[in-house]
Amino acid sequence: MAIIDQNSQPFQPYARLMNIIGDQLITDKKVAVIEIIKNSYDADSEIVKVNFFNMDKYGQDYLPIEEQPYIEIEDEGDGMSLETIKNIWLRPATPSKLDKKKRKINVTKKGRIIQGEKGVGRFALHKLGERIELYTKAFQDNEIKLVMDFTEYNPEKVNLFKQNSDYKLLNEVQNHWYVNDKPEVIKTEKGTLIRIFQLREKWNEKHYEDLYKSIQRLIPPVDENAKSLGIDFKQDFEIKMFIDNKLYTTEEATTFQDVIDNAQYTIIGSVSHDGVLSFNYNSTFPERKIKRKINLLDIEELAKYNYALYSIDKWFNKYNREPLCGSFHFTFYAYDLSKPNKEILTKDIKQFIKDNFVFVLRDGVRVYPYGEKGIDWLNLDKLRSTYKAGQFISYNDLTGFVYISQKENELLRDSTNRQGLMDIDNAYEDFINLVTAVTEIFNCEIKIDKSKEKLHKSKPFKSSKENYLLSYNSLKTNLEKMNEFTTLEKANKFLKDIEKHDKVLSERMITVEDLAGLGMAVEKASHDAITVLSILRNNVYDIKTKFKKNELTENEIIDFLEELDENLHFIYEEMQIIQPLFKNQRGKIINVNVLESIQKVIKYFRRDIDKKIRVDVICDKEIIVRTNKGLILQIFINLIDNAIYWMKYNKNEKNIIIKLQKNNTVIISDNGPGIRNDIESLVFQEFFSTKGDGRGLGLYIVKELLFRINSEIGIIHDEKKKLLPGANFIIKFNEDK
Repeated sequence: MAIIDQNSQPFQPYARLMNIIGDQLITDKKVAVIEIIKNSYDADSEIVKVNFFNMDKYGQDYLPIEEQPYIEIEDEGDGMSLETIKNIWLRPATPSKLDKKKRKINVTKKGRIIQGEKGVGRFALHKLGERIELYTKAFQDNEIKLVMDFTEYNPEKVNLFKQNSDYKLLNEVQNHWYVNDKPEVIKTEKGTLIRIFQLREKWNEKHYEDLYKSIQRLIPPVDENAKSLGIDFKQDFEIKMFIDNKLYTTEEATTFQDVIDNAQYTIIGSVSHDGVLSFNYNSTFPERKIKRKINLLDIEELAKYNYALYSIDKWFNKYNREPLCGSFHFTFYAYDLSKPNKEILTKDIKQFIKDNFVFVLRDGVRVYPYGEKGIDWLNLDKLRSTYKAGQFISYNDLTGFVYISQKENELLRDSTNRQGLMDIDNAYEDFINLVTAVTEIFNCEIKIDKSKEKLHKSKPFKSSKENYLLSYNSLKTNLEKMNEFTTLEKANKFLKDIEKHDKVLSERMITVEDLAGLGMAVEKASHDAITVLSILRNNVYDIKTKFKKNELTENEIIDFLEELDENLHFIYEEMQIIQPLFKNQRGKIINVNVLESIQKVIKYFRRDIDKKIRVDVICDKEIIVRTNKGLILQIFINLIDNAIYWMKYNKNEKNIIIKLQKNNTVIISDNGPGIRNDIESLVFQEFFSTKGDGRGLGLYIVKELLFRINSEIGIIHDEKKKLLPGANFIIKFNEDK
């Protein structure tokens, strides 16, 4: 086939493209003002003034343009020459700033890191209004006036029959500039003033307040904790806002410094480019400080501190490489809003925390919209609802800063619409996972302190029965001295009613604990059964298909039936194990052989253990306990399940040793990460867990079940008595009373 014509042609966009870009590129008028302010920052101005005029006359288009609403933004920065206007400013997407960054000369005379690079921030002007007057003056240069009329780019009246005839191509629309021999507007040696007329949206008091808060937080407050990380931004950029030349301000009852000074929990530190976390953690009550360095990408190292991180597991399941986001620093502050300490958590601080999440700062300047109210960019509350609430700190409890830089985080670049960061080569997803991992560790340490506080408060209290008996005996003595026997008789009746009520509650608590333990066992059994049944269904389908095609051999039928028998036997044994856990079996008190119970539990976990974990059972002395079979099974199901969970983080050979000794003691030991010293007092407390998917009931139920049969469980601390280097629990079965 021959070519009969050939040529080339550049794009010739219609002028309305400028309107489309301006309207859709910058999504919010508040962000538009901030983008213009950032240009003043890059121009080394020390002050920017944003002034709103005649806003009460919005919609009165019949008025002279100078009497209509308009916005004025003025700075005292470097200004622009005519050459800059023509060759850079009027050429959107100019590579001038990007070239400077590539050549590592992106620092201004004042030492600021240049923020812009795409050359499209100027479209923010069109987001605000249709007519622009820009006055600018470079040092020892003439004042330049530039006029842009965006209605020329997209005429409002369109001939429906000759639609394209009213539209101009982009190169047909002219922007007019003038050189003034004497400054008309600029009163300083250099600077820029922009007036935006024919406003596209109305501004009200709520808009002013939101804009004011945002521009005040464009340059963050000085965080003294950040200075310890080597971060110390210059506070040399002031932004003032006016309404008709009257200074606008809102008095905030609370500042970031108030939040920082009173924070119940603090974590500050950094994450290196290869995922090594270094942090200092501080809790005010109970008073506790931690300084730690840990590799977030080393699952075994995380497990040593009992950190099971959802974000890291998720990242490893998707990627298995070094993070691409680069290193960053952070300072996080948290309060317990669910149980507030009213001495430090005032109403104003509580509201401030709710209104300010985690901000991202690049080279001392805020990246939008991170930190804004309602922007849960780490998806913490979503994770709390879809994965596990206790694994993540609440979005409402946390505030703080993440510090990035152009130098260290080259792939974390602003989205073109200035709403967040782009995900270049998955670098942003790496960043999200690492920041989330830090918050998970923060939450883990907070949980420890909350549990310790709860334990501390509960220690002075004895059981409810002891309390009311002490009170009754004191009352009885006083009434007898006063010969108030009628009142004493009523007190006796009241005591009997309380004792009946206490007995009912105790019985209900036992039932709840039994059901919780049963639920955990059934959950595992049902998961295993569903897995096996799913495989069987696929195999049945294959057999049916071959049968219909007359391709089924006798050997295949025999193999299938053997497999069916084996898997059904497995499901049967699973059900046999959990059968004694049901309530109707709990009342059968018999002599239970502990060794036989342990062997049954090991079979129960055989799918988890087979060829993965070596289990040694050593019996120095047979132990018989008079109780119900389900109770003993439940104890060892929970303990072995716990060992299996934590050993998944062990890269080397996995071992469990269970030893039955004289004096009716059993040791359950593994070579997993063990238990941190500072949480040993908490592991038997209900709802405390450092597992990613834990409920905090397993060890608590073990302790309560043993208590019912006058027995106890503890943790072995003596290294000589440990069977393996990980967790070592010891059970002492006492004589039944």
